[in-house]
Amino acid sequence: MSQRRNFHNNYKRALRDVEDCHCKHHKDFEDCDVCNREEGELVERVVCSKNVQSVAEFALPASVEPGPVLDLLLGLLAGLTNIVVTPNYAGIQQEITVIRDKIIVLGFIPATLDVTGTLFGILNPRIPIRIYFQEHVECPGVCPGDQIIQSTPTVEAELRQPLLATGPNGTSLNLFLFKAIVRMHVTAVRTGIERNGKICDLDNRRCTPVTGPVEINSPVNLSANTTALSTPTPPPAT
Repeated sequence: MSQRRNFHNNYKRALRDVEDCHCKHHKDFEDCDVCNREEGELVERVVCSKNVQSVAEFALPASVEPGPVLDLLLGLLAGLTNIVVTPNYAGIQQEITVIRDKIIVLGFIPATLDVTGTLFGILNPRIPIRIYFQEHVECPGVCPGDQIIQSTPTVEAELRQPLLATGPNGTSLNLFLFKAIVRMHVTAVRTGIERNGKICDLDNRRCTPVTGPVEINSPVNLSANTTALSTPTPPPAT
């Protein structure tokens, strides 16, 4: 019989029980021929459960104000009217990597750069891009092999600005086109066997230190953004 029990509020006690899984014969339960014949109960306990907030930005948090430098740049962009970022929040993808005491979240928001005017000789192109976000979540006690349950990412706030904007001082070149705050919830769950009031890990070597760096899972191959370069209806000029 399997059941889920949340020991989050008694984490320290539960962790101590996991680390002290020796039977009355002074052996690990899994190595003891006597205790292995005894029945136990398969349970799951929560190692940690946390809210996560990540930031996705494109491209540089800066702008060029009116002046000779801006005039030079606008001369190089002759034929370009404006550029805006259009995100696809329904297509957010992310991957989870677990190392000891930490959960690494790496994901991206698919989007397009919608150009009004001519860029590289193409009229009103739409360029598919990915805007990445990442977060390192402190999760004491978590180890590789623990099950990670993650909620669907939601966008709490966003900033969208055109490349060229007109203000009180004239036209400025804005390099900070997009920012989004992405929120999700992650829960680390570990399966074990409960015997005599103690919860013992199914793999007592799960948290053994690794000898080299762990490879971080990348979302690069998830739902690849293969939208071809196209020429949609131009967005309204700003």
